[in-house]
Amino acid sequence: MSEYGNSGDPAPPPSTPETRARSLTLRPSFLLALRGIWLFTWRPQLTWQRLPLGVLMLLALPVLVYLTTPSPQRWGSRQGSLGTPANQMGAFGSRLARSKLPLRPEQSSQLLTICQEEFARAQGGAGREPETESGETSVKRQKAQIKATYERIQTRAQTVLDEAQFERFQSLVKQEVLRRQNTVREPFWGRTAPFYHWLTDLYFFIILPLQCVKASGGLIRDELQADTLSFLVTRPLSRARLLVLKYLTQTAWLQLVLLAQTLLLFAVGALRQIPSLGALLPLFLAAQFLAVLTWSALGVFLGQVAKRYMAVALVYGFIVELGIGRIPTNINTLSMMRHLKTLLSHNPALQGIYDWSATGVPLALGALLLATALFLTLAALLFTFKEYHQTAEMQK
Repeated sequence: MSEYGNSGDPAPPPSTPETRARSLTLRPSFLLALRGIWLFTWRPQLTWQRLPLGVLMLLALPVLVYLTTPSPQRWGSRQGSLGTPANQMGAFGSRLARSKLPLRPEQSSQLLTICQEEFARAQGGAGREPETESGETSVKRQKAQIKATYERIQTRAQTVLDEAQFERFQSLVKQEVLRRQNTVREPFWGRTAPFYHWLTDLYFFIILPLQCVKASGGLIRDELQADTLSFLVTRPLSRARLLVLKYLTQTAWLQLVLLAQTLLLFAVGALRQIPSLGALLPLFLAAQFLAVLTWSALGVFLGQVAKRYMAVALVYGFIVELGIGRIPTNINTLSMMRHLKTLLSHNPALQGIYDWSATGVPLALGALLLATALFLTLAALLFTFKEYHQTAEMQK
C-alpha cells in the first residue's frame, strides 16, 4: 500500500505541538479580540493628519465659553451702574459751578479720590454677591448698592466741602441716585449662568449625544461602506460578540475624548472664577460616564435600523427627549435626558439655575442602565439575523 490513502488523496500532515499552537492562535479570546479592535479604534484617530483637527475641535468650545463668561471684575464694573469716578466728579463740579459754588482744585482732587475708593469698594463687593440669585433679587441688590455707595461718598464729602457746597452736593447726590437706580434692569443671566448654560444645555445635552450617536452609529455601517465587514465576520467571533466588542472600544475612546473636553471646560471655569466647581466635577463626570454608555448604545441600535441614522436620531430627540420628556406624567421616564437631569440636579449651583427634580435617583440610574442594555441587545439581534445586500449597503 502506498503512502497515499485508498482514495489516492494525500494523508493529512501529522499533528505537532507547533501546528496545534498555530491553530490556537487563530481563535482569539474575547479579551484578545477586544485588544485588537481597541488598537484599530484609537490608532487612526491619532495620526498626524487628524491630530490638529481633533485638538482644534477640543479647544473650540472652551474658547467660546471663556470669551462669553465675564470675570468677577468685569461683571462687577458692569452691574453696579455707578458710572466712572472721573465722569461723576466732572458732572458734580459743573453743577456746583453753575450754582455759583465752584470747587477749589484741592476739593476736586479729594472728592475724586473719595469717588474712586467707594466705586472700587462697590465693584469689588459685586464680585462676591450670590452667583445664582433671581433677576428680581439682583435688581434690588443693585439699587441698594447704588444708594449705599453714594451715601458713603456724601458722608465723606462733608469733611471736604463747606456748608453751602455740601447742601447743594446733597441734592445732587439724591438726584444721581434716583437716576442711576432707574437705569437698573433685570439681568437675563447672572455672571455664572452663561458657563452653566454652555456646559449643560449645549455640551451635555446637544454636543455629547450627537457625538456619541455619530461615532457609534457607524460602527457597522462604516465597515459596509469600506467593504470590510465580510472579512470581520469570517473571524472566529459571532456577530453579536463583534458588535459588543466594537461598542466597548468605541465607548472607551469616547470616554477619553469627552473626559478631556470636560476637563478643559472646567479649567476655563476655574480661570473665570466660577465657584464650587470642585463639588460639581465628580457628579458631572459620573453622569457623563452613564450618558456616553446610553447614547452610544442608542447610536449602535439606530445604525442597525437605518442608513441615515443621524436623521433618525434627530427625529427621536425631538419626539422623545424634547417632546415626551417635557410631559409632566410618568411617560416622561422614557426620556434619557430627564434621568440625567435628575442626577445633575443634586448640585446646588445647577439647582439654582434650573428647575429640575432631584428625586428618584435609583430610578434614574436603573433607567439609564436598562436603556443601555436594551439598545445594545436589540442592535446585536438585528446584526445577527439581518442579511446585508452589499451593493445597496455600500451606497452612501
